[in-house]
Amino acid sequence: MQRLLAHNMVKRPIHRLKEGIPVAEMDELADESIITITNDGKNVVRLLASPFDLGDLAFGHIVCEGRGSVSAVHVKGLEVDIEGEIRARPTDDLLTASCGACTTGDIEMPDGDVGNTVFIHSDLNHIMDSMRGNQPWFEATGGVHAASLLDMDGNILLTREDIGRHNAFDKVVGAAVRQDISPKIIVLSSRIGWELVAKATRAGIEIIIAAGAISSAAEHLSRASGITLVGFAASKSPSVIGNLSRIIDKPSLNPVD
Repeated sequence: MQRLLAHNMVKRPIHRLKEGIPVAEMDELADESIITITNDGKNVVRLLASPFDLGDLAFGHIVCEGRGSVSAVHVKGLEVDIEGEIRARPTDDLLTASCGACTTGDIEMPDGDVGNTVFIHSDLNHIMDSMRGNQPWFEATGGVHAASLLDMDGNILLTREDIGRHNAFDKVVGAAVRQDISPKIIVLSSRIGWELVAKATRAGIEIIIAAGAISSAAEHLSRASGITLVGFAASKSPSVIGNLSRIIDKPSLNPVD
């Protein structure tokens, strides 16, 4: 693992301030590269992402963006060729690591309800601590996000990391589908924005637990799609939107449709 970590970090000169005094040294930064996903000789999308777990990234991106089905993935350096019934993005734009819905093409609204088949009654702090212990790239660089899939007992099934929170989401969903695991409960190191709830809706995820806040657009879409959101999950008073019975053993006293 140490050799793998070193391979995906880059040394760069920096000045570190120590008691207000600048000290020149070399630091290891998280690598960020342009990843090109192709199908049948044509570009499907280009992403700024961490250059590892790229097969999972490509597979999960297609699933989470609702752009078809993947039958095979071939990784060649920073290019990933996928086979299957694929629908390309409207334009050959570049999605940055901080961007999930930003594109020069139309933003497609996800349809449907994810269903209500799972619940989780595990301690939220324990869940967040478990994910934190499964983030070697963050431990090494302090510069990447993580997404983990859980079972209903709160056990981590899979974790993936990336410089972009959207990519980490795509990677862990892609890894799950490739291993015939149905993704239902996801934990994020980031906030919950509209684009992550949209990805969850398309992937059939029912519960999103996150370290950060919930946006207003995420709240609106989660209610429409039936997803339960938990924000500030590691705090003393997490915020919950949606079906409370999925995370605590009692119904909501004032349910909001």
